[in-house]
Amino acid sequence: MSCHGVTVERFALEYKDMSALLVDFRKYLEREHGQPVQTLEVNAALLLHDFVMFLGLGQQQREKVLGGQAAACVERSA
Repeated sequence: MSCHGVTVERFALEYKDMSALLVDFRKYLEREHGQPVQTLEVNAALLLHDFVMFLGLGQQQREKVLGGQAAACVERSA
């Protein structure tokens, strides 16, 4: 299984430190939304969606993480 073009094993090694993963996710959010993280106003479903996308998970995992109603809400907002 790959995640953002790297194997899950390599991904796990790269992110032994959870804070490093979260720093990279913050930078991803800032890049995607074009503003500092402290100014973002997003709902939790969109934030989870962004995290799933950042991790490189597929559609099935996205729906599992978000749940049916939240996944539908994200789809409508896209």
